[in-house]
Amino acid sequence: MTLLLENPDDAKSPQTVPERRRAQIVEAAVRLFSQRGYFQTTIEDIAEAVPVSKGLVYKYFKDKDALLFYCMRYVLDRYSLGEPALLIAERGTVGALLKVMRIQCVIAQQHGLETLLAYRSTADLSADLAREIKVLESKTVRVIRQCLDACIARGFMREANTEIMAYQYLMYGHTWALKNWAFRDRYTAAEYMAEGLKLLLEPFLTERGREELRQRDASPQTP
Repeated sequence: MTLLLENPDDAKSPQTVPERRRAQIVEAAVRLFSQRGYFQTTIEDIAEAVPVSKGLVYKYFKDKDALLFYCMRYVLDRYSLGEPALLIAERGTVGALLKVMRIQCVIAQQHGLETLLAYRSTADLSADLAREIKVLESKTVRVIRQCLDACIARGFMREANTEIMAYQYLMYGHTWALKNWAFRDRYTAAEYMAEGLKLLLEPFLTERGREELRQRDASPQTP
């Protein structure tokens, strides 16, 4: 199976001056939060790294807590899976799972620092903002689970605990960022994803599911 990790950022780059300025602030914040830690990084540090005035940072973000929250939510919103019914209608049930896996790997490949930051710093957010991050992640897991349930219902996959499996799909992508030091010299991102499919998809496919996967592999039009 040849797997291409398309980059969703290509179609979603900041267009306006305020959007570009906010993106620069977020990029600097992610880098400094990751290098120094949340509590050791000040708004002044972030402003200097862009460089912009401290007042301009406050124009976009009311405080450091709001900036940290935006850094985490940025990726979750950017890579929203959308409605599972539409995803399945567009790609088919097996194709929907392929796209789900691909998106999780793209997140980790393109936004590794943000992924690491989310793991390290969610506890640094206020309780309300941390709860919002968990809600956003739960929405992604729910979409993955619905795609898995659809595969089982249509006879493409055997019965499995889709509640746990959905988190495994999510975590497999995250692991590329969390343990990149162990994998980066041995696998490309596409090879890493292919190994994930061998672990998380192919063993659970029925004969109908394997045939569906073969048909997708044979079609040059199917990403």
